[in-house]
Amino acid sequence: MRRRVGASFTLVGATGVVAVFALTGGAAPVPVSMVPVATPGNVMAASGSAGPVPDPARPGGPLDPARCTTPSDTMLPGTPWTQERMAPQRVWPLTTGRGVIVAVIDTGVDASVPQLAGRVLAGVDVVNGVGTADQDCYGHGTFVAGIIGAAPRTGTGMTGIAPGVTILPVRQANGPSDGTSSGLARAIRLAVDGGARVVNISASAFLASAELRAAVEYAQARDVLLVASASNEFERGNPKAYPAAFPEVIGVGAIGQDGRRSNFSEVGASVDLVAPGVNVVSLSRAAPGHLVDNGTSYSTPFVAAAAALVRAYHPRLSAAAVKRRLELTADHPAGRTPNPEVGWGVVNPYRAVTAILPDEQGAAVTVTALPAVSPVLVAPQDTRARDAAIGFAAVTVVTVVGAVVLGSVVPRGTRRRWRPSGHLDDSFSTDERGGAR
Repeated sequence: MRRRVGASFTLVGATGVVAVFALTGGAAPVPVSMVPVATPGNVMAASGSAGPVPDPARPGGPLDPARCTTPSDTMLPGTPWTQERMAPQRVWPLTTGRGVIVAVIDTGVDASVPQLAGRVLAGVDVVNGVGTADQDCYGHGTFVAGIIGAAPRTGTGMTGIAPGVTILPVRQANGPSDGTSSGLARAIRLAVDGGARVVNISASAFLASAELRAAVEYAQARDVLLVASASNEFERGNPKAYPAAFPEVIGVGAIGQDGRRSNFSEVGASVDLVAPGVNVVSLSRAAPGHLVDNGTSYSTPFVAAAAALVRAYHPRLSAAAVKRRLELTADHPAGRTPNPEVGWGVVNPYRAVTAILPDEQGAAVTVTALPAVSPVLVAPQDTRARDAAIGFAAVTVVTVVGAVVLGSVVPRGTRRRWRPSGHLDDSFSTDERGGAR
């Protein structure tokens, strides 16, 4: 059994700007105890392999249940490493995000999932042009929403960072073949009009279209904070990702359990903050179980959830002030900030809520007055050692009692069989990465 390090999936848009996701990366050995783990794109049972995933429904067509990805009933009994790193329970006595609506622009969010029950609005469907978005055929949006707001549940240590928030799903794609830049722009406007105070965008366009720029300005004018993935294309030329690279937006990169930038995570203008993006555990669609996957798609909701906590506890702060607070209270890397690889560092939900800043209106704040509790490590440019670390060390990502190998508990995957494609400069994509195989 081998682990595909850095594999990603890119999508091809049916209309407008073309979307592409490609399979990349080599393979590294994984201990034989690692059972393949499920991902949002496809779930493989511990006892056997799943068949090919068919192409998802096309824009304007109905969501055919026969084309949906297979759900997982396997619940993680322990605590994911991501939750230990973020330590959201420290801030819950002050706020869980209750009263804040977080929009998830994605493939929809399954309102029937137990850990989201009662907190998912009907939403709106952009890609099909009619109906709601509280179902999720593909599972990507449900996985993202779980990182933000999954409620605690007996039998598992997996919860969201802000379990009191309300989720507003906005479907901008049915799956990996029909997201467009124009659809994303429209989705942002609808999320704002729907009452969202924070908008999670686990997708990227590599062309700064006027339509997308206008949508970001629309959100800014209405005091809505956008949080977007910085993309997984570092090894494909590191193209600037939008809307993450727009200055009003928080662009989010990914780190692994070792604290280093993930080898696929982009650097530069698209990155303001980083958060866990390797071996991330979250919710399955249409079932009570959990999945695991990699990508900046999944680091982004950690930051969106932290923003929701801040907006709930500091309701008078503007979106710009919340962005600045998240940056100043992050676990900073050594040296000057922002750092080109990790921006201001690793988001810290507790300090983002509790820190006392000299002036919330933009006066100079001494960053060194907020030392990092657990400084992020900036990896050298030679990524071979980091790739090996991700391939071996990041396998053990769950704490139960003692050390537990995640794959022996949760179904593991990337047995997704998306067709590999090349990269297009004007592509639009959801930023997910392959896990183990």
